[in-house]
Formats: sequence, C-alpha cells, structure tokens
Amino acid sequence: MEEPMEEPTEEPIEEEGPERSLDPNEEQSVRADIEDLSGMRQVFQAQGVKGVVIACPDCGENHFYEWELLKENLEHLIKTGEPRMHEPAFEVREDDYIAWDYGKGYLDALSDTGLEPDNRIDLTSCPWCRMPLDAHFQYCPACGRTLAAVRLYRELIQRGSDEREARAMLVRAGFEPFEAF
Repeated sequence: MEEPMEEPTEEPIEEEGPERSLDPNEEQSVRADIEDLSGMRQVFQAQGVKGVVIACPDCGENHFYEWELLKENLEHLIKTGEPRMHEPAFEVREDDYIAWDYGKGYLDALSDTGLEPDNRIDLTSCPWCRMPLDAHFQYCPACGRTLAAVRLYRELIQRGSDEREARAMLVRAGFEPFEAF
C-alpha cells in the first residue's frame, strides 16, 4: 500500500531584514572612495583605462570593476550598508584596468603638486571645426587635432597671462593657431 504523497509546503519567503546603515566613519570612508574613483576615472579613462582592479581580502582574487559599476556598488553600500555581490569579469584584459592603490597614489601625487584632476580644463567643442566633444577627449574625432594647446591656452589665461601673449607663445612652441572661443 502506497503512502499518500505529502503536499509540497511552501517555504515562507524571508523578507529582507532592515537595512543596515554604515556608521559615520564607514560612510565617510566610502564617500571618500567615491571621490577618489571619480578622480581616477577623470585621469585614466582618457588613456583608455576601463576601471580598477582590487585585490579581495576575502577570496584572495583580483576583482575587476568598470568605472560605473564600482561607483554604483559604493553608492549601494552607502544606501543599504551591505556590499553587492560581484560576478567575476568575463575574459577580462588586465591591462585595461589600474590597481586601486596605484590610482589612489597617483591622485595623491597630483594633489601634492597642486594638479588635482578636478581642475582639468574641459572643452565642449573643437575650436577648429566646432565638433561637439566629450570632456575626456584629447583629440578632436572630426579633424584629428590635439586639444592640448587649447587646454594650455586656457590655463595660461586663468593664471593671468595676456591672451595675445599666450597665443604667440603656443604658436612659437609649434602649435597650430586656433580661433578664439
């Protein structure tokens, strides 16, 4: 004689517990990490770097994070008090990432010399062909000209150089003249 099959019972769905908040020191540290990440992105993304690699103390593996993913993870940590799960990167090219410690040290060195990345001069359009530009462009994608001379010109003007003198200096240094903007 067969025993009657038991009806499957539904497991109670566990509700997520209350969100754990970070203590003020932890939150301040994570906010500083977000600021450092922003600075690293500003400095290194223009050079083709896709993000950072962080050595995980828990598993001993390197974790590769693209800029936006790590920013979102840090913001999630502030909001919920819990880190997000990280899936391993698929066929990651390690040369496309910088080590967090290296990037942080680089930013500290810039700061020590007064060259913080947030003081970088951004351009919205090419002064030669008027092509709209993203802030991190180093060359105009339409005409191919380097934007270094324009950024240098703006820096000289901000430091009090005469506009005409700054233009003449750049032309003497071998840069192509550009229209006023």
